[in-house]
Amino acid sequence: MAITVLVVDDSAFMRQLIKQMLESDPAIKVIAVATDGIDALNKIEFFRPQVVTLDLEMPRMDGLTMLAEVMRKHPLPVVVVSSIAAEGGEQTLQALELGAVDFVTKPVAKPSQELWQIQDELVLKVKAAAGVRPDLIKQLPVTKPVPEKAFAGVPSTGIVAVGASTGGPRALRYLLSQIPADFPWGIIIAQHIPVEFTQSFASRLGALTSLRVKVAAEDDEVRSGQVLVAPSGLQTGVVKEDGKTRIKLEQSDAIYRPSIDYLFNSVAAVYKENTVGVLLTGMGADGAY
Repeated sequence: MAITVLVVDDSAFMRQLIKQMLESDPAIKVIAVATDGIDALNKIEFFRPQVVTLDLEMPRMDGLTMLAEVMRKHPLPVVVVSSIAAEGGEQTLQALELGAVDFVTKPVAKPSQELWQIQDELVLKVKAAAGVRPDLIKQLPVTKPVPEKAFAGVPSTGIVAVGASTGGPRALRYLLSQIPADFPWGIIIAQHIPVEFTQSFASRLGALTSLRVKVAAEDDEVRSGQVLVAPSGLQTGVVKEDGKTRIKLEQSDAIYRPSIDYLFNSVAAVYKENTVGVLLTGMGADGAY
């Protein structure tokens, strides 16, 4: 049976184009289109699609407002398809934190030849999204952060390596908010995210935690109470030099950049003990090696 999709976009041209792209794969069927958030909520009630593709900039009810309503009333997989994703990524990151499964960046230019370039990515992500069950994902509990001095007596030389893909921004938001500023170990995060989003992603995480957060740079020292975000487009590892652990970045043509496997293997080679690996939500097998 084909995957049923609702396409939400205020542009008639884009609604038709996205429909054609998706239905180029016989495993996908667009059962309805919607012009804005209000129209989409009504059609979700009526058609009950398996996946929704969602533009963010729309009249009457924008994509973020609609997404919050969907996750509250009818949790289902949502793939953001928006040109706004290329403009710094703040709203796209917010959509991922609200529960969107993934996103596809529409080319800003209108020529259909450029727009068709996203077809393979769009089809792949919609098919992957169909296997996600947001209704099984409970709301993250509201808990008190770990109090300061909770780690008294813990060795001061250690590292936490965190890997995440789809769904990672939301999970990381919760995880880091629970860690106090006096956490004795350094933290490195490898999150699958486009290059243009890396700085915005690190800034958003920094606003949610008492820890220091920055994008990792070559030779950065891994310090207690600091979170280093692996830069997208490169591989991030660690080396031991003069008794200090430092970041080493490498060029790579691997599918995942940063690769969670790469980070985990590098950390394991340098730290024989006092090491914690954390694998969060995502798609694919990176990090499970």
